[in-house]
Order: sequence, then structure tokens, then C-alpha cells
Amino acid sequence: MNVSAQELKIGSKATTAVLWSIAVYLLWTLATYLLESRMNLYQQPTIAGRYTYVLIANVVIGTIAAIWVIRSLLSSESVTMTQIGFRSVGRILITVVIAVVIGVVYVSLMRPASVPLLVIINGYAQVLPVSIAEIVVCWALVGATFESLTKSKGRVASLLVGIVAATVFFSVYHIGHSAPFNQVNMMLFLLVPGIITSLFYFISREIYATILFHNFQGIIGVISNLKNPEILNRPLYPLYFLVLLSIVALVGADMSLARRGTRGH
Repeated sequence: MNVSAQELKIGSKATTAVLWSIAVYLLWTLATYLLESRMNLYQQPTIAGRYTYVLIANVVIGTIAAIWVIRSLLSSESVTMTQIGFRSVGRILITVVIAVVIGVVYVSLMRPASVPLLVIINGYAQVLPVSIAEIVVCWALVGATFESLTKSKGRVASLLVGIVAATVFFSVYHIGHSAPFNQVNMMLFLLVPGIITSLFYFISREIYATILFHNFQGIIGVISNLKNPEILNRPLYPLYFLVLLSIVALVGADMSLARRGTRGH
């Protein structure tokens, strides 16, 4: 009787965690639609539009709010720090090096000869704030909570559920983006990089390296679908500052919400 009651309690916490993760996901997707897709920001970027979209959708909702929810889930022991991917400095450094090496090789092989290096660098910078939110929401929040929900089914089964959930939610969220990323054929194609990112995340269990790894996959696609990629072929200082803000938000939320919120647990 005590075992059944305990199992019921664990199942209830896991279900609540999933519902919270879906709520954040839906809010983030809606904000993406309102601030990016509806404004056609991908093809017609403006500094004000880019800042509004990134800061509200990806920094405030997709990073800070998402990690605030993660903190609550950590405190209730619905998920663990290891499961989410907030790890020690040593593990971060090792996995980041691996992610960067793989990413540089990938971009070197896939980069068209006609694309200048500065376009690649600026493309990476443009995508990074979005990738941060994608990994935090789709993998650290949705993927991990779905994994916890099915933990009673065994390690392999729960891992597969986490991989599938993160990958599918990542693909579907693009319905909130500008064309061509909101088209069905593109969302189906995005299942492939989603699966690759899922494998890296659930094997490494390290969130910073996964963000960098995932971002490398997005560069070529984003640049190749731009009608005028030359807009990225010059120094873009407002973009660099926006990237800095996104990184500060991620590290700050990690240190002040996730890690500090779980001390003593």
C-alpha cells in the first residue's frame, strides 16, 4: 500500500512537471509567432524588431522563465541537475570542446565556397540566442520532464520518450517562425537535426555544449534560406551585444535560479 502511494505521488509530480513544461513551450511558441513570424523578421530584419523578439521570446520566456520553472521542478525533485544538464565546470569544458570541434568540421564540410567567413560568424551569432531558448525549452524542460514521466517504464524506454518528445516539440515549434521554417516539409526535415541534437544532449547531459552543437547545425540552413545573405557580410555590433545579453541571461539563470535554488537538496 505504501509503495503504491509513493508511486502515485511520483507520478503526480511528473505529470505536473510535464504540464508546466508544455505551458512554457506554448507561451514561447506564441511569442515567437507574434514577434518573429507575423513581422516577417527573418527576411526583413530590423534592430528594434530583432531585439524585441529575442529579448521577450527567447531571453525572458525561453531562458529565464523556463529555468525558473526548471528550478521549481528541481526543488520538488521531479527532475535532477544531471538530467537537465547543468554540470560541473570540468564537464562543461570537455563537452564544449567536443561540440566545437564537431561543429567546426561540420560547417567546414557544408559551407559553400562562395559564402564569406564573416557571414558564417554572423549567422552563428544570429542563431545563438534562439538556440539557447530551443535547448532550454525543448530539451532541458520538455524532454527531461517527459523522460521523468515514463521513468517507471525503465531507463531505455524513458530515454526514448525524452528523445522523441524533445525532437517533435522542437520541430512543431517552428510553426511559429517565418517561412520557410513554418512549412510542413521543413518541419519534417527539422526532425533530423532534432534527433541529432537529442542524441548529443541525452548522451552528454550537458546543456552549454548542446547549445553550441545545435547552433552549428542551424547556421547553413539559416544562411541558405536568406534572400539577401549579404546583410550578414559586415560587422553587426548590435547583434553581438544581443548575443552577449542572451549568454548572460543563460549563465545568470543557471547560477542564480537552478544551482542556488537546489543547494541543500
